[in-house]
Amino acid sequence: MNVHDLEDLGGGTLTGLLARRARQAPDNPALLFEGREYSYAELNREADRLGSALMAQGLGKGDVLGVFLGNRPEYLFTTLGSSRAGLVNVSINNAYKGEFLHYALEHSGVQILITDSRLAQAVAQLDELPPTLRTLVYLGDEAPGIDAPGLRVLSWAELLAGASDAPQFPRVEYHDIGAISFTSGTTGKSKGVVAPHLQGVIMARETAQAFGLTPRDRLYTCMPLFHGMAQVTTCAAAIYAGACIILSPRFSVSNLWNEVREARATQFNALGSMLHMLLSTSPSPRDREHDVQLVFAAPAPAEVLYRFEARFGVHVLEGYGQTEIKNVLYNPRQGRKVGSLGKPTASSILEIHDEQGNRLAPGQVGEIVYRPRLPHIMLSHYHRNPTATLEKMAGLWWHTGDLGSMDEDGFFYFHDRKSDSLRRRGENISSMELERALAAFPGVVDAAAIGVRSDLGEDEVMVVVEHHAPQALDFSALFQHCVRQLPRFMVPRYYRVVQVLPRTPTGKVLKVPLREAGLTADTWDHVAVGLTVPR
Repeated sequence: MNVHDLEDLGGGTLTGLLARRARQAPDNPALLFEGREYSYAELNREADRLGSALMAQGLGKGDVLGVFLGNRPEYLFTTLGSSRAGLVNVSINNAYKGEFLHYALEHSGVQILITDSRLAQAVAQLDELPPTLRTLVYLGDEAPGIDAPGLRVLSWAELLAGASDAPQFPRVEYHDIGAISFTSGTTGKSKGVVAPHLQGVIMARETAQAFGLTPRDRLYTCMPLFHGMAQVTTCAAAIYAGACIILSPRFSVSNLWNEVREARATQFNALGSMLHMLLSTSPSPRDREHDVQLVFAAPAPAEVLYRFEARFGVHVLEGYGQTEIKNVLYNPRQGRKVGSLGKPTASSILEIHDEQGNRLAPGQVGEIVYRPRLPHIMLSHYHRNPTATLEKMAGLWWHTGDLGSMDEDGFFYFHDRKSDSLRRRGENISSMELERALAAFPGVVDAAAIGVRSDLGEDEVMVVVEHHAPQALDFSALFQHCVRQLPRFMVPRYYRVVQVLPRTPTGKVLKVPLREAGLTADTWDHVAVGLTVPR
């Protein structure tokens, strides 16, 4: 990195960018949440206060902090403040519970967990806490009933009481580790993606450039902050540009446009399924009464994109990325090709390779592979999993596991997933983890999780179970088992039972014939019988 680049990037850290914006335009709006607006100077002070308070707890550079919260300002205060203190951030999916939550805490080595009174109940219900977890901080009036040896439980106010008026923060470099994020796969448990600070900052700049952001923009997000779509594509990009973040607690089909109008948002991001849902509402004379100019959506099928743009009068921009490599493709605002993932960002090299690692010609379908043009802008490694890191970097290219093609003009197109992972509502789901939970149900011999297309344009989860006595299987009981054992987004919609699953000669379950069969006449649907997954 050269000196000029580092100056533009706030030294290569997000808190450096924030401090730079606070100096340049201290009174400009930085964050709006439920009517409360924070200026850049205020947001910077909150980061200082939180970082100082964490250091007062004896935490130092390289220590690990977990964030287990819903969307609220304190989430940003925590991630920004802990980064300023040199801590490693672990954003934990707030749907996690049981084994999933324990694994995220244990595998990443979380030492202090920031949560709230409600979500802390999931921590309280764990059979045991990881030995590294020494402090739990909760927001809310009600202290969680957690009695674990060696665990300190503090309120948010008690944590902040230790903050210094003149904190001395450690020097945090752009190449230092800034975060561990969890991503799903099929060859084992969810993997912890260890990322340097510069990865998020470069993505913030490239996103701001792709979106054409200026300090006058107001970026709305209702996506959960543990997700990169909200944390980086919205929040980090807004801070880079000096724009305002508009944070909503959750997605509401009926209220999104009202929130967007009231906050005077100029842009927002969405999953492709959210576009479907918004289009399913009744047309209104107010459909174009807003300030939104651009919506970033992934994926956005062509016919949905055209309908959404025509009805709401916005430009829908598409892109492509992975937790490990950031967003690496954006469809340009000018000269776009609808249906394409777009062209590589300035820091990215992408090619299409065959199984032998040979580059394929335009139009040929192969695996999408990636290389960075700069150091420290992709994952450093998978946490405690060197084998998986080496496998994904075979031939010194990052193997995305996605099949695609490139045209003569350098636009990339997605075709299918090579891996056996599922994607639902923007969340990657590990088939292995889901199948293991199903196998714990009485009578189930084995299970296969597959994706079937939904009317929202993404995968719905279907499971086919091999059972000792297929006729005796109680689908409602199996569904309730999944509700108890799995995060909400992983609970399958469709269930089918068979005497024997199809297998290879070596005993591996064959999923191709199951996918080809899809939804059969004997498939059970929890939605059709009126059962819902509780929030």
